[in-house]
Amino acid sequence: MKAALPPNEMARLSTLRQYHILDTISEATFDDLTRLAAQICGTPIALISLIDESRQWFKSKVGLDAESTSRDLAFCAHAILQPNNILVVSDTLLDHRFATNSLVTSDPHIRFYAGAPLVTKEGYALGTLCVIDRVPRQLTPQQVEALRTLSHQVIAQLELRRNLHTQKHTTKRTTIDESQQIEDLISALSHHMRTPLLANRGILRAMLGGAFGDVNDTCREVLEDCRQANEDVLKLFEALLDISRYRNELSQNLSFEIIDWKTIFDRAIKSSNTTSKKNCKITYKISSPLPTVYGDQLKIQRVVQNLLDNAVLCSEQNQQITLEVAPLGFDEVKVSVHGYGLEITPQEKEKFFDHLGQVRNRRASAGLGLYLCRLIVEAHGGMMGVESTLNQGNTLWFTLKIPDFLKKSGI
Repeated sequence: MKAALPPNEMARLSTLRQYHILDTISEATFDDLTRLAAQICGTPIALISLIDESRQWFKSKVGLDAESTSRDLAFCAHAILQPNNILVVSDTLLDHRFATNSLVTSDPHIRFYAGAPLVTKEGYALGTLCVIDRVPRQLTPQQVEALRTLSHQVIAQLELRRNLHTQKHTTKRTTIDESQQIEDLISALSHHMRTPLLANRGILRAMLGGAFGDVNDTCREVLEDCRQANEDVLKLFEALLDISRYRNELSQNLSFEIIDWKTIFDRAIKSSNTTSKKNCKITYKISSPLPTVYGDQLKIQRVVQNLLDNAVLCSEQNQQITLEVAPLGFDEVKVSVHGYGLEITPQEKEKFFDHLGQVRNRRASAGLGLYLCRLIVEAHGGMMGVESTLNQGNTLWFTLKIPDFLKKSGI
């Protein structure tokens, strides 16, 4: 039985197109949520399904090969008609809407369906996060609630994706007079998105703690992946807010002191060893003699930490990473972080420290972190760069020197 159209269909389709999500490649953040839904509900199939004019297209799928199906056959087309409710069909053969559906009578032989609508803040149901089985069954109340919670997380990721797309295209048009619009956008991102992400953090922690029942090892692993993805998005927002704050005020807010490289390296390595599970072998070298340079110790610490975290992110287990500071002339030093990972192509080098640049094996938050590093280093009058040689690793570096005004003052 073909589903009716929602009363707000034209506005719903217009909103769906604003997300620029249809026919995009798979993304780990969405795949983690789909996999988690299948694990929690104990079903062989789980999908993130989006309904356009004529089809349901799967942004993410577990246990199903098809990329899309006709909207006329879509269970999810029925689910979006009631945005506030989860559609549960315990046995499709007993439901007149689906008993003769070819998705029931032939492959994939659907006998059970539960779909949580993906509802935007404006109230439009774009599709569903759904779970499917080939045998009749029921979900527990805890599983139903978990499915609803995960659907909220899918919407949070869609909102983030849409807002980042908006920021990217707005930035391309930005002039000096338009910079305030970008800051307003970032503030809006923080207000509308950071709060639900913090709520998701609490929910995921509760699930890991057994609030919805016992968690087996496999499910715990998937939940932990989802929790980490949520933390990565929160880090992304922190980087966005820092960029907004630093871009126009950084050079006026620097405090200059003699840079203590040993303290910076020790703290960076300790932090990395605490947060990373890769057990990379991190060492450092401080050349002697070394020019005495000045800068904001806390902000330079952040630069070194970001470069080291990026090297760890791109490295395999137990690989070697080296921090080094060496002279560059009489009044300048070069700080390097050398590690291993995918070779960085010449095209990627050009945009490596660009907040809009896309580089393989780099999270969005990591990319913004590197852009923030560039802002900090340039505010100190230094430069940043990247070197990459096949089979010899990658080196991210920056320079620091005595600021001109300190030279003139005789410091």
